Amino acid sequence: MSVAKTPANFSTDQMDLFQQVESIRPALQSATAPDLDIELELLAALKQALREARNHGLSRERVVERINECLPEERHVTLRQLNSWCAVSKEMHPLPAWVLPALCWALEGVISPLEVLTRAMGLHLIDEQELVATRIGRISVEKAALSREERQLKARISR
Repeated sequence: MSVAKTPANFSTDQMDLFQQVESIRPALQSATAPDLDIELELLAALKQALREARNHGLSRERVVERINECLPEERHVTLRQLNSWCAVSKEMHPLPAWVLPALCWALEGVISPLEVLTRAMGLHLIDEQELVATRIGRISVEKAALSREERQLKARISR
């Protein structure tokens, strides 16, 4: 009969996950809500992106055509809608989130409107190359940790 040993790096003083959540709950409940009013910043990013597109020969009409290439027929966007989304005075016509991916593609990869959304949540967008580099870094860290653990286990055996 074998008896399981407690791993050397295991602490019996450590709270379990539910105790940890309960211990921070009062702080979460009393925390002030962040200011997530990004309407003007999103509008500015959209207008800037459209200006840059125009400077590269992409008219608003062509942007709308490109948006519609990505969307199902029942969701087509009109030039009037795009213009309405860009107008500060159109309080009841904000840019719908479902248009953003198609809009960014139509603007030939300009992602500044999406970056406004992610920054508001404390997140950052990365492209595929950065994602792969990050994954390689994580794998390197995991390999180093496994190598260290392997050396420690081998040292135990040789005792």
